[in-house]
Amino acid sequence: MYELIIDSFDPEPNIDKDYLILYTVRVTRKQRNVYVISGSFEVTQNWGNQMQVLYTISAANKLGPPIMMGNSGFCDFYNSKNEVMQKVRENAKMPPDCPLAKGVYHIKDFELNEKMLPPMVPQGQYKAYVKMNSPDGKHVGAYTVQATVT
Repeated sequence: MYELIIDSFDPEPNIDKDYLILYTVRVTRKQRNVYVISGSFEVTQNWGNQMQVLYTISAANKLGPPIMMGNSGFCDFYNSKNEVMQKVRENAKMPPDCPLAKGVYHIKDFELNEKMLPPMVPQGQYKAYVKMNSPDGKHVGAYTVQATVT
C-alpha cells in the first residue's frame, strides 16, 4: 500500500474562544502508517448548520489549484456518512447527530492510517487545511496537516 508520514499537525492559534477552546491535542506515531490523536476540546456554544466547514487539500510544494476543496454547513459535515467523521464521533463520545451541544469532548487514541486514503494517491507531499467559521464570520478553529505519501 502506501507509507504515510504525518509531518505536522498544527492548530491555528488565532481562533475565537467564544466558540471553541482547544486543550492539549497530540498526534503520535504508533507504528508504521498508524498515528493516534488524543486530547480534549471545549465547545462553548451549540454548533448547528449555521457554522461553516471549509477544507482544501493540495500538493504541498507545487503551484496550482487544490486537488480537492469544499465547504458545507457543520451539521451536513457532522452527519455525513464519511467514515472518518463517524469514527471521530464514536471515539469522542459525541452525539450521533447534529447539533453538537456545548461541552467538553475527549478524543483518546483515535487512529489515522493509510486505509483512510483513497485507493490511488500519487506519491508526494500534501497539505490539508480545515477551518470552521461562525455565522458572523469569526474564525472558530482550523488545523493544517502536512503529510508525505511514498
